[in-house]
Amino acid sequence: MVKLTLKWLFPLAMTGLLLTPNLVPFSLNDDPVTITSNPPSRSALLSNRYTQLETDDRVVDANAFADLTNYQYRGTIGTLSFYDQTSNASFRLVDERSGYIWASSINYDYFLEENSPLADEADVGLNLYWQNKLRSPFFLTYYNGLNLREEHAFENVRSKLTAIRISTATSVGMEVSVELFLSKIQFTYTIMLTSEGLAISLPQANIIETDEFKLSSISFYPLFGATKRLRTPGYVVIPDGVGALIRYTDDPTMGVFSKRFFGGDLGLNQARTEQPLFANMYGLVHGHRQHAMLATVTDGAGHGILTHYGSQVFLDFNFTYVTFNYRNTYLQYLNQSKTSSVSLLQETMNPIDVHLTYQFLTGDQADYVGIARAYGQTLFGTRRVDDRHPTIPLHLDVLALESKPGLFTREKVVMTTLNELKTIVADVSERTSDHLYLAYLGWQRGGYSYTAPNFTQWDPSLGSTSTLQQWVSDLPEATTFMLGVDPYRAYRQGSGYRQQDIMQSIGQEFIYQGAYYYLQAEVGTARFMDAVDATASWGISHLALETVGTFASSHFGRQAQSKEGMIDTLHQVIDEVSQTAVYQPFSYLWHGSALLDMPMYSSQQARFTDTVPLLPIMVNGHQHAFGRAGNFFSNTTNELLRMVDYGYYPAFFITEASAYALMDTPSGHIFTSRYQDWASDIQRQYDFIAEGLRAVYGQTILAREVLSLGVVKITYESGTAIVVNYSGTPYTSESLTVPAMAYEVIHA
Repeated sequence: MVKLTLKWLFPLAMTGLLLTPNLVPFSLNDDPVTITSNPPSRSALLSNRYTQLETDDRVVDANAFADLTNYQYRGTIGTLSFYDQTSNASFRLVDERSGYIWASSINYDYFLEENSPLADEADVGLNLYWQNKLRSPFFLTYYNGLNLREEHAFENVRSKLTAIRISTATSVGMEVSVELFLSKIQFTYTIMLTSEGLAISLPQANIIETDEFKLSSISFYPLFGATKRLRTPGYVVIPDGVGALIRYTDDPTMGVFSKRFFGGDLGLNQARTEQPLFANMYGLVHGHRQHAMLATVTDGAGHGILTHYGSQVFLDFNFTYVTFNYRNTYLQYLNQSKTSSVSLLQETMNPIDVHLTYQFLTGDQADYVGIARAYGQTLFGTRRVDDRHPTIPLHLDVLALESKPGLFTREKVVMTTLNELKTIVADVSERTSDHLYLAYLGWQRGGYSYTAPNFTQWDPSLGSTSTLQQWVSDLPEATTFMLGVDPYRAYRQGSGYRQQDIMQSIGQEFIYQGAYYYLQAEVGTARFMDAVDATASWGISHLALETVGTFASSHFGRQAQSKEGMIDTLHQVIDEVSQTAVYQPFSYLWHGSALLDMPMYSSQQARFTDTVPLLPIMVNGHQHAFGRAGNFFSNTTNELLRMVDYGYYPAFFITEASAYALMDTPSGHIFTSRYQDWASDIQRQYDFIAEGLRAVYGQTILAREVLSLGVVKITYESGTAIVVNYSGTPYTSESLTVPAMAYEVIHA
């Protein structure tokens, strides 16, 4: 009786619903199916959970804080002209399509002029220290012992900065040599304009430091693309979660945004909170659909930090830049109880060959959509989704086995046998489509949890591998069957790995999360390849890779590897085993066979003003991308509309047995999954999404516009558009009416 009460209360608490006639009483073999359709309030639609209206239509025809005075013209490559000033290694780029100037530094002479039209009431202003600092092409920090200090190019008159001009038939730029007096650090970097755009490069081999002072970080051209207070309308594009904007504001309380690309480095004891930055980029927009810049951290993102300062936090300028972090301090514990420790400095630099590239957009492409499209085109090139099966795909995670504590050992909990899976797939195909991505989880001996990294033995309680092979060979061509694997983690109480296989932090502690250790990249990859070979012998050619999608960290034990090195390893793995789908993948894994459980929200930090579908726009037309499982939606209709808006395809987590059987297992958080209960709603949700996306299958998003509060128009490359109305009131224009909490397709 107690368990039955908990079973009722848990799903109700998760959905925030009260018992209604739509909730039919169920037995222990039934799972609750709750369907909610609560329109967001006006305040919610005005929050950063949604994209806001563009209300500032001011024309930005010039950059008032950048001119070409004292800058020498060097050449024009494509649509960009390069001007430089060698005395401070600064530059100007003129977009010849619009005449707009992008500047590496700002002209702050207005501050020295009485009654300057560029001054604003309540300006913070610039003291002498900031005037010198903002002329520097870089900010640098270094360690004197354990003390972190700053230095820039002009902090001491005895520092040297030498810029040598470089020109070829296809490029123009500078090689800049720096010798800093205080830190004694020397380095040489290049800034070059080519047909690919602007590039800043600093190979680690070009850095020289003394034994006394150690490099901590470098940030190049922090004021590149800066705007003053509210004079220029626009925003910063942030790849946080699904995507976010920080509109230019004049509010010092908004503070500073700073986050590492691809999540924190557990090897350096960096915490992982909120949604990570899923892509190695950011963007700037100066005037909606007028001028924009895409910055991509081509190399070094693993140790890169994206930072944005709003105006009047320290300066009167909004500015955004990337910091490359070479060293950190850390705690070395002296006993197991961690009651005694000593602070130390990371001895060797993180291996970083800095390479930043910048592309410039104008006109209709100069917004977050154009920035996302440009990034996607650079990442995927000409790759497009396979159009042999042009029906909307459906992703199903199917749990086979779990386990729970037994008297002497763990007991199996069979959730979906192979024969039951066959029946489910046949029914799903009939109700929806045979364009399925099926991930069978927990098929390995012992079940889903507490078995990693061992994925070479099939659990016979599910059926035979010969039966599996025959069934898979008979599946329709459009159906992709995958076995789920998680080889980069190891159960802490399990087997199949050695102690020296576990990743270690810089303080020589094992890296773990919950019941699992993380394994070194080479070790996890070896386990993955073992799984590839084993499953291939059963006729399985596709795998679904868990955990690794959002995991990359430095390892400081034997065969040490940086976070950047692990990223390269994982990237190569997906290159070699291309028939692998990845859950919650960072952009360096987006070339897998499918992208699963993609983020649908940003971190919604107070600094963010909008949530935008940055990641979906990057991948749409290039990759199949699926949202999170529809049986876990908290507000069903709202999230279905979000899927249509983003171009994400539907997904579900299902079992044959009731989720009640999972109560005492590590998957006890799954509160509703029984296919028999969800079958009709899977069909309903699939139809809802498919009816919207069918006409634009395989196409890229060309434009996205907020028509009214809570109403968004998404236009695809064919000209077909979808208007999504999140609000609780109908939207009506001259030629269109969209009911509340609904969408309409406008065919080209």
